[in-house]
Amino acid sequence: MPVRAVLLVLLLALAAPALAPRPAPAGSVEQSLRANEQLARQGRQSLTRLTDQERALHGDLAAIEDELGALRARVAGSEAELKALDARIARARAEGQRLDREQQAAYADLGRLARALWPLRVADLHARSAARGWDEADRRFAWGVALYDEARAAARAIEARSKRLTGVVREQRELRARAEAALAALNADKDASLDKRLDFVRRIREVRAERLNQEQALEQIMGAIEELEYRMQAQDAGKFEDQKGRLPWPVDGRRLDASALAGPGARGQGRGAGFSTAQDAPVRAVFPGRVVVSDLLRGYGHVVILSHGDNWYTLYAFLREDAAGQGSEVASGAVLGHAGYYPAAKGPGVYFELRTGQKAINPVEWLAQRP
Repeated sequence: MPVRAVLLVLLLALAAPALAPRPAPAGSVEQSLRANEQLARQGRQSLTRLTDQERALHGDLAAIEDELGALRARVAGSEAELKALDARIARARAEGQRLDREQQAAYADLGRLARALWPLRVADLHARSAARGWDEADRRFAWGVALYDEARAAARAIEARSKRLTGVVREQRELRARAEAALAALNADKDASLDKRLDFVRRIREVRAERLNQEQALEQIMGAIEELEYRMQAQDAGKFEDQKGRLPWPVDGRRLDASALAGPGARGQGRGAGFSTAQDAPVRAVFPGRVVVSDLLRGYGHVVILSHGDNWYTLYAFLREDAAGQGSEVASGAVLGHAGYYPAAKGPGVYFELRTGQKAINPVEWLAQRP
C-alpha cells in the first residue's frame, strides 16, 4: 500500500481528537489510581468470599443429595404402601359386593320359605278342629320342622353375612383413611423434596449472580486502573518530542541497512527502520500511546499505529497479529503483536516508522543506541 494511504489513515486519526491521550493533573490521577486499587482489593476479597460460599454450597450438595435420597426412599415406600392399600380396598370392595349379592339371594330364599310356611301354619290351625289321622299329622309335622330348620339356617346365614358385610364396610373405611393419610404423607415428602431442591438452586443462583456482578465490577475497575496507570506513565514520560535518542527499540533483533529498505517492492519503506528478528519476537510500544489503527494494509501486512499526542505517531508493520485492540491505551513496552514475515528481511522482522503529522522522520535518530 502506498505511503499516501498510510498518511490518509493518520489524517483520519487526527480528525478524531477523542483518541488522543487525555491530560489530567498528576495528583488527581494518582488519587484516582489509589482509590481504584482499593476498590479492586475489596472486589477481590468479595470474590474470594463468594467463591468460598459457592464451594461450600457445592460441598453441601452431598448432604443434600443424601437427604433427597432418604426422601426419595420414603416416597417410594409411601407409594408402595398406597398401592398395597389400594389393592386391599379393591379386594374389600369386591368382597362386599359378593356378600351383598349373597345377602340378596338369601333374603329371596327366606322369603320363599316364609311363603311356604304360612299356608302350612294356616292349614295346621284349621286341622286342629278337623279329624285327621296320625300319618297325615306326622307328615305335616316333619314337613314343618324341615321348613322351620331351613328358615332358621337361612336367617342365621343372613345374620352372619350381615356381620361380615359390616366388617368389610368398616375395613374399607379404615383402609380409605389409611390411604388418605399415606397420600398426604407422600405429597408432604414430595413437597419437602421439591423445596430442598428449589432452595439449593436458589442459593446457588444468588451466590453465582452476585459473584458474576462482582467479577464485572472488578473487570471495570481493572480497566480503569490500566487506563490510569497509562496516564500516569504518560505524564511521567513527558512529551514525545523530548525523547529523541532515548526511545527503546520496538523489537529485539538486527537493524537492516537503508539499502535493504529501498529495494524493489519496498513501497517507500526507506523512510522508516527495518529489523530482522527471531521468529515470533514480541513487538513493543516505544512510548505510551493509543492504538488508532490495527488492521491489514496492503504492502505492510498487519499494521498497528499508535498516537502519542501532539501529532506524533509510530507505525509497526508486518506483525503476525495484534495484541492490542483499536482504541486501547498502551504503556511503553506493551506488546503490540509478534513479528511476522518481512520481505526486506527475507524472514521474520518488523518495519518501524515515526511521523509527526504527515511528515516521516528518520526513526534511527530517535532510537537509543545499542552496543
